[in-house]
Amino acid sequence: LAATQEAAGTEQGRSDVDDAHVLMVSRVTLGDPGTLTGGYLYHQRIAALAPRFAAHVRFVSVPAAPFPLPVATGPLVLRRLARQHPDVLLLDSIAAGYLGPWLPPRRSRIPVVAVLHQPPGGIDHGRVRTATQALLDRWAYRTASPLSAASAALADDLAAAGLPRARLRVVPPGRDVAPSPVKAPAISGWAGARRCCRPGTGWRARGCSTCSRR
Repeated sequence: LAATQEAAGTEQGRSDVDDAHVLMVSRVTLGDPGTLTGGYLYHQRIAALAPRFAAHVRFVSVPAAPFPLPVATGPLVLRRLARQHPDVLLLDSIAAGYLGPWLPPRRSRIPVVAVLHQPPGGIDHGRVRTATQALLDRWAYRTASPLSAASAALADDLAAAGLPRARLRVVPPGRDVAPSPVKAPAISGWAGARRCCRPGTGWRARGCSTCSRR
């Protein structure tokens, strides 16, 4: 657990942490935030880019263990969060249910934003696990605002599952901007014909005016 607390940009130096103008963000996730899979890599990228926008992201992990054992670690996780003194808490949907019983029943002074990538109960679990986790998830989301959904379709599913639509916000994942395509050099005349036609095969490039005249 100590190793996971130091992950994702905590070695950026203390100057940005102590700057009153920097937004301190604590993100609760499940297991090692340095895991080399898509969602965790995306979180790491967000943490790396946060200083450009006067923010600092730190992770606190719920230990990965068979369900429902991580629920017992809730008080420990909350103590670690308190030591970070965050301005806002991001609660990942894969870890939310484990903190549900331990979060205050009324809205705390620290805003809690639930980051949802799945409906309450998760995905691809058995009936008992799904029902139990759905209860825990809803418990965790009762004071979170907004409830950030990764897509409009998921927002519809969340509303259908009983989460208040007034608190749902659709925030699609970002992506790197693709580089501008390189414009191909224009070809004309017989030089172009030699490049776009294959002698001896009868094949002609569509739209090649030289080929069309032959």
